[in-house]
Amino acid sequence: MSFFTFLEEKTLELLFQLFFLALAALLLIFYGVDFMFVILLSILFISIQALFQWCLYQKKRKASQHIIDLADGLEESYYIADILPKPKEFQNQAYYYALKKACKSMNDEISKIQQEKQDYQEYVESFAHEIKIPIGALSLTFDNTKNYTLKKETDKIFQLVEQMLYYARSENTEKDYFVKELHLEEVVHSIILKFRHSLIESKAVINIHDLDNTVYTDIKWLTFILSQIVQNAIKYFDKPENKLTIYSQANRTNILLTIEDNGCGIKASDLPRVFEKGFTGSNRNKANTTGMGLYLSKKLCSKLGLKLAISSKEHEYTRLTITFPKGTLHNFSE
Repeated sequence: MSFFTFLEEKTLELLFQLFFLALAALLLIFYGVDFMFVILLSILFISIQALFQWCLYQKKRKASQHIIDLADGLEESYYIADILPKPKEFQNQAYYYALKKACKSMNDEISKIQQEKQDYQEYVESFAHEIKIPIGALSLTFDNTKNYTLKKETDKIFQLVEQMLYYARSENTEKDYFVKELHLEEVVHSIILKFRHSLIESKAVINIHDLDNTVYTDIKWLTFILSQIVQNAIKYFDKPENKLTIYSQANRTNILLTIEDNGCGIKASDLPRVFEKGFTGSNRNKANTTGMGLYLSKKLCSKLGLKLAISSKEHEYTRLTITFPKGTLHNFSE
């Protein structure tokens, strides 16, 4: 707020003072006081009043800036009423009271929503855990009876339930992961074994090499991320000879794990959006697509301190690379 804006707010008060100044000057002149003396006295009064208003303006401006700084420094702005200094002015006290009431009401509502969200999340996680047991039993039964058609469908259900579970947990990964030493070869082979029936059905040629590297992360979360990527690759195979290539490369500061397929690829215009929630692309078969796999993979990689990058050429290939910084503790900054 500028000084002139500040004066505009005090227009009535200043006009009142000028009116009494003019009245006092007329009275002094009427009683024979020297005219020049009255003028000088009036100028002195106006100067003192202007200086006083300027000092008052600076004081209020400093107080206002302090409140702005307090608000800007808060991560949760709805707590501002708890740290604001209580004003002395009568009218401002009423505004302060109204703000406190509004913030308390908002905080109560936020707490209620957070509790409801936590309860719902706990229910989803509990449901996912419970439903995975009968699904797993069905899958094992169909595997034993060699009914691979029904096994494939139950595996799809299992993967969707797993995706739901990890989505529910994705906001609180720090409460559910344990970093330890992992051998990439063992992790990748477990993923290939998991999707063996789908890969055989797709007649995919699997090329795995240079996986003799060790990384430090959570095996459960990494397995889920790799599962989403491989599942995506299988979903978009469209060649007479489908290929899935997985390899790693160790650099001075990090280890790169690359998963590449020769499927339908991604349009250049779609590539910047593939990690968006629900994005399925404009050139892909959307019948069995949720748009959640790569979104969750990217989100979980960020939570784990990893980097997930993608490159693709339409009708030729799609390549995803996970970067693991070397060391037992890391926080990859993009």
